Amino acid sequence: MNEKKQKQRGLKQGFELIYKYRFVLSFLLLIMLVSFKISGSSMGCWKLFLGDGESGIRLGEPRVWRSDEWGTLTPLCFRQQYNTLGAYNRYSQTLGSILTDNMLVYGQPSWDILTLFRPFYWGYLFFGSERGLSWFWCSRLIVLFLSWFELGMLITDGQKKLSVMLSICVSFAPFLQWWFAINGLVEMLIYGACFVLGSNYLVSHAFNPRKIAVAVGMAVCAVGYVLTFYPTWMVPVAWGFVPLFLWVIIWKFNRKVLRRVDVMPWLLIFVITAAGLTILAVTSWDVITAELNSVYPGNAPSSSGGTGLWWMMKYPISLVSRFSMNELIVENSSIICFAPAGFILALWVIIKEKKKDPLLILLLGMNLFLAWYYCVGIPKWLAKILLLSFVNSNRGPQVLGFLRLTLFARAVALKEKAPKRWLAALAAVISSAVPMRLALGFTKYEPGGLRYEYFDTAEKIVVVWAILAVVFYLLYRARKSKYTMAVLGVCTVVLASSIWINPVAKGVPEITKSETMQQIRDLVKEDPQAIWLVVDMAYPATNIPAMAGADCLNTTQTYPQKTRWEMLDKEGEYEDIYNRYCHIRASLGSKTMLELVSTDYVEVILSPEDLKKLNIRYIVSTNDFDEKIAAGTTNIFTDSGIEFQKYYEGAQLSIYGCVY
Repeated sequence: MNEKKQKQRGLKQGFELIYKYRFVLSFLLLIMLVSFKISGSSMGCWKLFLGDGESGIRLGEPRVWRSDEWGTLTPLCFRQQYNTLGAYNRYSQTLGSILTDNMLVYGQPSWDILTLFRPFYWGYLFFGSERGLSWFWCSRLIVLFLSWFELGMLITDGQKKLSVMLSICVSFAPFLQWWFAINGLVEMLIYGACFVLGSNYLVSHAFNPRKIAVAVGMAVCAVGYVLTFYPTWMVPVAWGFVPLFLWVIIWKFNRKVLRRVDVMPWLLIFVITAAGLTILAVTSWDVITAELNSVYPGNAPSSSGGTGLWWMMKYPISLVSRFSMNELIVENSSIICFAPAGFILALWVIIKEKKKDPLLILLLGMNLFLAWYYCVGIPKWLAKILLLSFVNSNRGPQVLGFLRLTLFARAVALKEKAPKRWLAALAAVISSAVPMRLALGFTKYEPGGLRYEYFDTAEKIVVVWAILAVVFYLLYRARKSKYTMAVLGVCTVVLASSIWINPVAKGVPEITKSETMQQIRDLVKEDPQAIWLVVDMAYPATNIPAMAGADCLNTTQTYPQKTRWEMLDKEGEYEDIYNRYCHIRASLGSKTMLELVSTDYVEVILSPEDLKKLNIRYIVSTNDFDEKIAAGTTNIFTDSGIEFQKYYEGAQLSIYGCVY
């Protein structure tokens, strides 16, 4: 027994040391990971297209379905190192004379004052592409974990186990891991948590120099949040933080230590935030207006809710997604929030234990309001006032799992009594059946008539239901200081559902050691003004030249640029087609035509006259492109007066020069 107690004591002391030096240890961990170029990127998928690079994957596998990360965002960030206007310039060239703003939509690293509000891009500026990518992935995961642990300490009144649980549930939520690099969701959660923590410090401590630093950090969070520029998630995530902010400002306000001078940090926040947003508005107004006036996503139908309860409680799908993989799993992923356990625990604390806790009531009220909004709907005029009209009908409800996690963390922290075992077991079986039934109903059909059965066997249904019932039982039986098993159960389920999603990669040798990419980089260096085109290849191959800094006609258009298309469409006949965020597939033919393939996918056919007019100098295509021309087996014609000279032939791709 003495040895066991000594081991427990030693383990406890070890955890206390980790807690005491958590920031130092986290910083050292970040340095180590960045030094070894570790990331969770799926850039390894490029080996399928280039065929001549090494594989950087060390654990797991790259996710082809996350092409918006490895096919768009990361290639555009890599482009910045080789930007023909100067490394990490805010603007890049399109068709020689058109400037593309790289700051806002699919924001990329650049030497610009607004990048001060994007600390997770600083690694690109100081360490280059590979270590910059590592900094982007690792710093965000570490800071997300730390910020939500600290927020958990605030929500749970300093209960470390519950705080670790909350941090793990957020940081390793399947939905977050699938969308980790895209659309700024991680940044929203970090900035929101840090803003609440900063507010708590400002209203509960006497004035000291540290408050100025906190105020500056809060201003960075405020502007950084806006820079994510993805309203579908920005709005519901912001509403999720409102109860926490109100609780801090109203109930944590310490009048005993605060003086008039304590207004200064708030004024500083206002001034810095206003300055940052003013700079953003002035320098990016054309981008903002172009995006808002675009066919997609600017003119997407506004929402007034009423999309259905299943979107809010389909998280059981994430427990079996490892064994039921298909491309829709990304859209169908969720935050494992263990609803409706949080609602039941909150009602137990408020009604049974008669605790009128302000934070719990605020969290419960916001949960119920947003649940009503998504399940029933509200008038459109009210949705517009609350900015909820910007929220996508399916993606919006998914992020609310974070709000439900804060609810059940607070409820468990306050709960002092537990129902009898038989009652807890009965409640667990019944309440866990609710998300199971909704998940089953959701996956039986899709609007397009496609069927994807995640729960295609009785064994899956029984196993997942049993797992949820056990975790629910542990949560219902948990009470103050006696919830270790519940914490372990929750963390195990979440980690088992998400830890495998993203690979562990070391560097990006698929790109940096690719002979094809090196050839493109060399040509761009020799002829930076040359305009490139990717022919007869679909996205994401259309972004290959961009990774080397090339000015390529059919690089993904992140926001509408009408001047990009004026040479091809003087009359504006195709404006509805290209007035959008879109990927662009190109081919050659006798007549220039544009076709909308899908919401964000455009196909353009270029005539020889327009190819000359655009002054396309280099073409990237398959190795047999010139053979197709000679054989006349494609729409490409041989008597156009254009000669295609093969400059380089790689493992799978070739570079052709256009001679007019």
